[in-house]
Parts: sequence; C-alpha cells; structure tokens
Amino acid sequence: MLALKAKNYKEMSLLFFRFVIPALTSQLLNGVYTIVDGFFVGIGAGEIGLAAIGVSYPFTLFATAAGAGIGIGGGALMSISRGRGRVKLAGRILSSMVMLMLISSLLISVSFCISLPRLIGLFGLSEELERLSLTYGRILLLFSFAQIFTMGLLGAVRNDGYPRKAMCIMVSGFVLNIVLDWLWVIVYPFGVAGAAWATALSQLMTAILMFLHFAVGRSNIRIRWKNMWGSLAFGKKITTMGASPFGVQMAAALTMIMHNKQSLVYGGEIGLAAYSVISYVIPVGIMLQEGVAEGIQPLISYYHGAWLPARRKLTAKMGFSFAFGIGLLCSLSLVLLARYIPGFFSMGGTTAAVTVKGLILAAPMFPFVGIVRVGASYYQSIGQPGYSSLLTYSDPMLILPLFLWLLPMFWGLDGVWLAMTFANAVLSAILITVWAFASKWGSILLPVQKNI
Repeated sequence: MLALKAKNYKEMSLLFFRFVIPALTSQLLNGVYTIVDGFFVGIGAGEIGLAAIGVSYPFTLFATAAGAGIGIGGGALMSISRGRGRVKLAGRILSSMVMLMLISSLLISVSFCISLPRLIGLFGLSEELERLSLTYGRILLLFSFAQIFTMGLLGAVRNDGYPRKAMCIMVSGFVLNIVLDWLWVIVYPFGVAGAAWATALSQLMTAILMFLHFAVGRSNIRIRWKNMWGSLAFGKKITTMGASPFGVQMAAALTMIMHNKQSLVYGGEIGLAAYSVISYVIPVGIMLQEGVAEGIQPLISYYHGAWLPARRKLTAKMGFSFAFGIGLLCSLSLVLLARYIPGFFSMGGTTAAVTVKGLILAAPMFPFVGIVRVGASYYQSIGQPGYSSLLTYSDPMLILPLFLWLLPMFWGLDGVWLAMTFANAVLSAILITVWAFASKWGSILLPVQKNI
C-alpha cells in the first residue's frame, strides 16, 4: 500500500491529503443532498415544505447511521487485515458487511415505515405540515436500503484503496440529484414528494456503482460469495468497531429531533421553520470535518495493523490541525454569510430574521466539532471503541439534552441555538482529557515503536 512507501513528512502529508480530500468531498456532497432539496422545495413548496423536510429527515438518518457504522467499522477491519497481509480475511469481512447491510435495511425500512406516523404525531403539527412530513419520510424510508448500501460500501471502497473513485461515484449521485430535483420540483411541481424521489433514486444509483466496484471492478478485495451467511461471524466485530460512526449519525438524528421539539416549544412554527434552514446549513460544516475524520481512518487503521504507531500518531495530529482549521473557516464564513442564507431558501420576514440570529449563535461550534470528530475516529480506527463511543454517545444522550433543557430557560429560543456550541465545547474538553490519559498509559494499551 502507498502508506508504506511514504518515507518522510512531505510524502506523508501528500498521502494524508490524497485520502482526506476525496473523503471530505464525499461527505460534503452527502450533506449538500439535503441543501439541494431545501433550495428547490423552498421555491416549489415554501416555508411549510422546508419545515416538513426538517421534521421527517432526522428519522431517515437512522439508515445513514447503520450504513456508516457498517462501512467505517468494517472498513477499519479491512485495512487492519490488509496491513497485516491478510487479504482473504479482508474479503470475508467485506462479505459480512454486505450481509449486515441487507439485514439492517430490512429492519429499518419496516420498523420506521410502521412507526413514522406515530413519531411525527408527537410534535403536534398542523394537519398539512404533518401530511407533507409523512410523504417525504415514507419515500426515503422505503429506499433506506439505498442509503445504507451507499454509506456502507463507501467506507469499503475507500479502505480498498480507491478514495478518488468513491468520491467520483458520490459526485455522480449529487449531479443526478440536482437534475431530478429540478425536474420533479420545478418543471413538474410534485413538491416534497418530488424532492424525496430525487434523493432516493440518486442514492440508489450510487449504491449500485459502489457495489459494481467489488462485483466486476478491479478491486483489491473481493466479496466472497461462498458461505455468505457464515461470514456473519465477523458481525460482532464490525458492529463493535462501527459503534462510534453509527453514533455520530445517530447523534445527528437525535440532535435534530430534540432541536425540532424545542424550536416548536419556544418559537412556534416560525422557530421550527427557522431550524429547518439551520439544520440544512450546519451539517455541511460538520460533514466537512467528518470527512477529515473518515479520510484519516484507512491510514490510521493500516498503520495500526502494520505496527507503525509513530506514523499513526502523526497522521492523527495532522487530522486534528486540519479539522480545527476547517472549523474556524466554517465559523467565520457562517457569520459573514448568515444574512444571505434565508434568501437562498426563498425565506423572508420574521422567519428569516430568526434564522439569521440562530446561524450566528450556532457558528462558534465548528472548531470544537472538528476536535471531537477526529478524536473519535482515531480511537475507533485503532480498535478502542470504548473511548470513541464515550465521545460519540455522551453528546445526544446526556450533554446536549442537558443544555437544550437548561439554556432555553434563561434565553428562550436563543438558548436552543446556543446549546450546540456549549455541548461541543464540553465534548472537546472530554476528548482532551481522554487523549491525555491515553497518551500517558499508551505504552500499556498499545505497542510503541520509535521509528516511522
């Protein structure tokens, strides 16, 4: 692998960007899927259409979470196996990933399609808003298998040594999504249903192209079709390794659900519509940093498998620095551009003013997000999911709910927007503590070599 051919800091830096830039681009495009929906729905269906997507979209993220958990968890095991020269074992792991994707697709599609009306009913929405939310959510959940296979095989293709190919496939899906959105929302005014079908079919195409890479392409790792069910023996290891990336996406879903509820409580449907736009914009910055975290994962896992801890730690430090820099840039850009964003979604008046203020108050969160995402990815990549899960699950389960309950008591709707910044600042402090502890006891936890 190229990871072993890099002989100095310059070559390692070039290798770092060779993996990070495609992963970053893929994640960015994944986030832009929803923004494109929002842009066209804002024109074709107005604020109520935007609010409808904002309510139902978080429930579809559970499919994204399953795919990311399988893809990144299994991909890390694939890279570790390749680093140790066990290519056939990597093929068995890939087969196990495919079986897990099939099972999770069935479970998520059936369970959420049945429970979605009751879940959306908990928000107490108007009849029209509830109807549109159900329309959008049901279509995407029906095609949840496409999102699961896209995210799952995306991690596999990257860890097979083809980060650029993975990026190109995601770009093709993005282009198709734009064309179909224009066709089914503007040319033929199908509203939120047209936007949902555009997203679902573009994800289906990317899933097929990812699968063809291993089925008929020149992949380094092949799916082992024989004894496919037997390959599920690796299922436990994959799910353990994938607990953190699964949690990252699940945290995004729970974050949006909790923010939707609090926005409705403290701001009514104006607050809900404002958060729908905020929830389109904020994930773009988060996914940029998640792209850095996912980009370094194959390298760190490979170095860990090849017993090269000095290279592993250097790659992690480059990841921290790059993600923090992206975070600062995102915060500055959002503050400067906040006033123009509501107009992009065809939003005006009071709702636009509330949205601008919310974007500015949430902007400082990004540097903290970068630190946490890279830290969680590092520990997940070296087979220490305990540390990674601590960072990932403490946010939606404890820290964010605490701030979403506490801050609005003092600052109302402004407290809802500030909760994201406060929560990620606390998570960064936890990461720094965990990193200091692990560095101190690293010689016990992991073998250490001085040379690169």
